[in-house]
Amino acid sequence: MRGKEWVFVAGVILAMGGGAVGCSDKDSGASAGGPQDPPAPATFTQVYTTIIAVRCMPCHTTPGGIGVVQGMLDMTTQAAAYANLVNVPTAGSGCAGVGTRVVPGQPAMSIMYQKVNLVDPAPCGAKMPLGGIPLAQAEVDMIASWISAGAPNN
Repeated sequence: MRGKEWVFVAGVILAMGGGAVGCSDKDSGASAGGPQDPPAPATFTQVYTTIIAVRCMPCHTTPGGIGVVQGMLDMTTQAAAYANLVNVPTAGSGCAGVGTRVVPGQPAMSIMYQKVNLVDPAPCGAKMPLGGIPLAQAEVDMIASWISAGAPNN
């Protein structure tokens, strides 16, 4: 390789986050371009404060919010939301007896996830948030992450 070509290749390698060709970070246990640790699963506090409190509570709140009346699901507080979601059978118009709101470790079996999932139709009732803009994929993924981690109350 000639001088200019080598400078170009070295620049590309550095721009891609690599160091000198053939070098690795043996002392730290990581190598350039190697796998990284997966992100930590979402917590219920994160799900509640960033999604439920903002996108769900306008309807699923007491007294008499439409989501409390029709869906029989009160998410007014973080404690109420957790108690009314995890291992709780569906209730309300259109969804009574269809499944479980949150099945720890199983997003695909959780009605909450199914109702916000952007791909599949809702298993009962309507997609959530009712009449609102669908959740962003990152929000859906956060809910799935929390459920996949066993839906802990943290």
